[in-house]
Amino acid sequence: LLPQSKQSSSYSDRDTTEEDSESLEDMDFLSRQKKLQAEAKMALAMAKPMAKMQVEVEKQNRKKSPVADLLPHMPHISECLMKRSLKPTDLRDMTIGQLQVIVNDLHSQIESLNEELVQLLLIRDELHTEQDAMLVDIEDLTRHAESQQKHMAEKMPAK
Repeated sequence: LLPQSKQSSSYSDRDTTEEDSESLEDMDFLSRQKKLQAEAKMALAMAKPMAKMQVEVEKQNRKKSPVADLLPHMPHISECLMKRSLKPTDLRDMTIGQLQVIVNDLHSQIESLNEELVQLLLIRDELHTEQDAMLVDIEDLTRHAESQQKHMAEKMPAK
Protein backbone atom coordinates (compact mmCIF):
# COMPACT_ATOMS: atom_id res chain seq x y z
CA LEU A 1 0.00 0.00 0.00
CA LEU A 2 1.31 3.39 -0.86
CA PRO A 3 1.02 5.88 1.98
CA GLN A 4 -0.82 9.12 1.43
CA SER A 5 1.06 12.32 2.15
CA LYS A 6 1.27 13.06 5.85
CA GLN A 7 -1.95 14.59 7.04
CA SER A 8 -2.20 17.23 9.70
CA SER A 9 -4.05 16.39 12.88
CA SER A 10 -6.03 19.62 12.93
CA TYR A 11 -9.57 19.56 11.65
CA SER A 12 -9.22 22.88 9.83
CA ASP A 13 -6.54 21.43 7.52
CA ARG A 14 -8.96 18.88 6.12
CA ASP A 15 -10.97 19.50 2.99
CA THR A 16 -14.12 21.15 4.29
CA THR A 17 -16.43 23.68 2.81
CA GLU A 18 -16.80 27.07 4.42
CA GLU A 19 -20.32 26.08 5.40
CA ASP A 20 -19.02 23.06 7.35
CA SER A 21 -16.38 25.08 9.20
CA GLU A 22 -18.88 27.82 10.03
CA SER A 23 -21.37 25.31 11.36
CA LEU A 24 -18.61 23.70 13.46
CA GLU A 25 -17.80 27.05 15.05
CA ASP A 26 -21.45 27.51 15.99
CA MET A 27 -21.73 24.05 17.58
CA ASP A 28 -20.97 23.42 21.19
CA PHE A 29 -18.12 21.12 22.14
CA LEU A 30 -20.17 17.95 22.50
CA SER A 31 -21.86 18.41 19.12
CA ARG A 32 -18.51 18.97 17.47
CA GLN A 33 -17.08 15.93 19.18
CA LYS A 34 -19.99 13.74 18.03
CA LYS A 35 -19.69 15.02 14.46
CA LEU A 36 -15.94 14.34 14.37
CA GLN A 37 -16.44 10.88 15.89
CA ALA A 38 -19.04 10.05 13.25
CA GLU A 39 -16.64 11.18 10.51
CA ALA A 40 -13.85 9.10 12.02
CA LYS A 41 -16.08 6.01 12.20
CA MET A 42 -17.07 6.49 8.57
CA ALA A 43 -13.43 6.80 7.51
CA LEU A 44 -12.48 3.69 9.48
CA ALA A 45 -15.37 1.73 7.98
CA MET A 46 -14.17 2.67 4.50
CA ALA A 47 -10.51 1.83 5.17
CA LYS A 48 -10.76 -1.95 4.80
CA PRO A 49 -12.71 -2.00 1.51
CA MET A 50 -10.45 0.70 0.09
CA ALA A 51 -7.34 -1.28 1.05
CA LYS A 52 -8.76 -4.41 -0.58
CA MET A 53 -9.48 -2.50 -3.77
CA GLN A 54 -5.96 -1.09 -3.79
CA VAL A 55 -4.46 -4.56 -3.35
CA GLU A 56 -6.53 -5.87 -6.26
CA VAL A 57 -5.41 -3.00 -8.48
CA GLU A 58 -1.78 -3.62 -7.55
CA LYS A 59 -2.14 -7.34 -8.31
CA GLN A 60 -3.52 -6.54 -11.74
CA ASN A 61 -0.72 -4.05 -12.40
CA ARG A 62 2.06 -6.48 -11.54
CA LYS A 63 4.29 -7.22 -14.46
CA LYS A 64 4.31 -10.60 -16.07
CA SER A 65 7.19 -12.75 -15.00
CA PRO A 66 10.19 -12.56 -17.38
CA VAL A 67 10.05 -16.35 -17.39
CA ALA A 68 7.06 -16.06 -19.72
CA ASP A 69 9.33 -14.51 -22.35
CA LEU A 70 11.98 -17.20 -21.85
CA LEU A 71 9.48 -20.05 -22.17
CA PRO A 72 7.25 -19.00 -25.09
CA HIS A 73 6.66 -22.60 -26.12
CA MET A 74 5.14 -23.31 -22.69
CA PRO A 75 2.48 -20.61 -22.15
CA HIS A 76 0.69 -22.60 -19.45
CA ILE A 77 3.94 -22.63 -17.40
CA SER A 78 4.15 -18.84 -17.30
CA GLU A 79 0.49 -18.67 -16.26
CA CYS A 80 1.13 -21.23 -13.52
CA LEU A 81 4.14 -19.23 -12.35
CA MET A 82 2.04 -16.09 -12.07
CA LYS A 83 -0.57 -18.01 -10.06
CA ARG A 84 2.19 -19.84 -8.16
CA SER A 85 0.62 -23.19 -8.91
CA LEU A 86 3.20 -25.25 -10.79
CA LYS A 87 2.64 -28.99 -10.79
CA PRO A 88 5.37 -31.63 -10.60
CA THR A 89 4.40 -32.89 -14.07
CA ASP A 90 5.08 -29.43 -15.51
CA LEU A 91 8.51 -29.35 -13.91
CA ARG A 92 9.40 -32.86 -14.99
CA ASP A 93 9.05 -31.95 -18.68
CA MET A 94 11.45 -28.99 -18.41
CA THR A 95 15.20 -28.88 -18.98
CA ILE A 96 17.66 -28.00 -16.23
CA GLY A 97 18.28 -24.64 -17.93
CA GLN A 98 14.59 -23.80 -17.90
CA LEU A 99 14.31 -24.84 -14.26
CA GLN A 100 17.32 -22.67 -13.41
CA VAL A 101 15.63 -19.70 -15.10
CA ILE A 102 12.55 -20.27 -12.96
CA VAL A 103 14.63 -20.62 -9.79
CA ASN A 104 16.52 -17.39 -10.55
CA ASP A 105 13.27 -15.59 -11.27
CA LEU A 106 11.75 -16.81 -8.02
CA HIS A 107 14.83 -15.68 -6.08
CA SER A 108 14.63 -12.22 -7.62
CA GLN A 109 10.90 -12.04 -6.84
CA ILE A 110 11.60 -13.06 -3.24
CA GLU A 111 14.28 -10.40 -2.93
CA SER A 112 12.11 -7.64 -4.37
CA LEU A 113 9.13 -8.68 -2.23
CA ASN A 114 11.32 -8.69 0.88
CA GLU A 115 12.56 -5.19 0.05
CA GLU A 116 9.00 -4.04 -0.50
CA LEU A 117 7.93 -5.60 2.79
CA VAL A 118 10.70 -3.83 4.69
CA GLN A 119 9.68 -0.50 3.15
CA LEU A 120 6.02 -1.10 3.98
CA LEU A 121 6.88 -2.06 7.56
CA LEU A 122 8.90 1.13 7.97
CA ILE A 123 6.01 3.16 6.62
CA ARG A 124 3.59 1.32 8.92
CA ASP A 125 5.77 2.05 11.94
CA GLU A 126 6.00 5.70 10.95
CA LEU A 127 2.23 5.88 10.55
CA HIS A 128 1.68 4.21 13.93
CA THR A 129 3.98 6.76 15.54
CA GLU A 130 2.14 9.58 13.80
CA GLN A 131 -1.21 8.11 14.86
CA ASP A 132 -0.06 7.85 18.48
CA ALA A 133 1.03 11.49 18.41
CA MET A 134 -2.34 12.51 16.97
CA LEU A 135 -4.20 10.56 19.63
CA VAL A 136 -2.19 12.26 22.36
CA ASP A 137 -2.93 15.65 20.77
CA ILE A 138 -6.63 14.81 20.57
CA GLU A 139 -6.68 13.72 24.18
CA ASP A 140 -4.94 16.93 25.28
CA LEU A 141 -7.29 19.07 23.21
CA THR A 142 -10.33 17.23 24.54
CA ARG A 143 -9.21 17.73 28.15
CA HIS A 144 -8.47 21.39 27.47
CA ALA A 145 -11.82 21.95 25.77
CA GLU A 146 -13.70 20.17 28.56
CA SER A 147 -11.94 22.25 31.21
CA GLN A 148 -12.72 25.45 29.28
CA GLN A 149 -16.34 24.42 28.91
CA LYS A 150 -16.52 23.66 32.64
CA HIS A 151 -14.89 27.01 33.41
CA MET A 152 -17.37 28.82 31.14
CA ALA A 153 -20.27 26.96 32.76
CA GLU A 154 -19.05 28.06 36.19
CA LYS A 155 -18.77 31.68 35.04
CA MET A 156 -22.27 31.79 33.52
CA PRO A 157 -24.27 31.49 36.78
CA ALA A 158 -21.97 34.03 38.45
CA LYS A 159 -23.04 36.80 36.02
